[in-house]
Amino acid sequence: MTTRRRALAITAALTLPLAACGTSDGPADPGQGDSQASVSVEHAMGSTEVPCTPKKVVTLGQGQTDSVLALGVTPVGVVDPWTDDWYEYLPDEVEEAEVVGTEIEPDLEKVASLQPDLIVGSKLRHEAVYDKLSKIAPTVFSETIGVTWKENISLWAQALCMPEKGEEIVTDYQERADQLGKDLEEAGKQDLEVSIIRFMPDQVRIYLTGFPGSIIRDAGLERPESQRVDDWEKSEQLVEISEERIPDMDGDVIFQMVSSEHYAQQGTSTVDEQIERWTSTDLWKGLSAVTQDDVVIVDESHWNLGGGIGAANAMLDDLEGNLLTDK
Repeated sequence: MTTRRRALAITAALTLPLAACGTSDGPADPGQGDSQASVSVEHAMGSTEVPCTPKKVVTLGQGQTDSVLALGVTPVGVVDPWTDDWYEYLPDEVEEAEVVGTEIEPDLEKVASLQPDLIVGSKLRHEAVYDKLSKIAPTVFSETIGVTWKENISLWAQALCMPEKGEEIVTDYQERADQLGKDLEEAGKQDLEVSIIRFMPDQVRIYLTGFPGSIIRDAGLERPESQRVDDWEKSEQLVEISEERIPDMDGDVIFQMVSSEHYAQQGTSTVDEQIERWTSTDLWKGLSAVTQDDVVIVDESHWNLGGGIGAANAMLDDLEGNLLTDK
């Protein structure tokens, strides 16, 4: 059984020294902030002075939207989800925000029209427009997305002047993941090998690390040998496979994500056609998870697209519901 990350390690990461947030009258309440106070935030693009506490926040990515909402702040601006509708696991407040383009191409004019006092994004997606964004409002970027979601929450919590809240929600998640691991052990299921796959209109993927892999890892679950990595930090997060590699998809349980046609490229098959072709092969029919009826179809919005604390907890819901209940 893999070793679970301990909440203590996450707590340590979340409580790195921060610049004090306050005014000449004394420190501001980290939960409420003060429009005259500020905090210096170190991030992927340097150091940015942010007002404490920002009241008009624009989020440029799915993980940022997810986590800012989880920290109790409703953004004034968000980018479109990767699907046609908002992810079901997100709170209804997300619909109050103005859409400012896509995660790949945010509309800077719309961002500016909202007169934000904080913009959050990632160097991975938005490095090219950082300077322009910084002229609109203080801008804070994480280095990347996905697998670093817990560290990113710490960053957003700093920028929102609520580091304690960031520490609290990640610690609560970690304790829940640890408890799931203990419950699985008591049920004799701690050695289950969990496979993560995704059917898309133009390709099929196996997920090794990344966001979904990190949740499986936190719960202490094993992966099939074909999906294990030697170096978690440096490994590729996913692999695209051909039909000949269907055996690499096997596990005691296969969690299967199905993408919407939103991802379809011109001339490609539909995702339903892709699934029909693959699951009609003898290789698929011979998988142990298939013969044991242990293939679970899950919502890609929280297994892969959301990439924040809300999605992580929704994934734990799925793991608890499917691994701790008897058929």
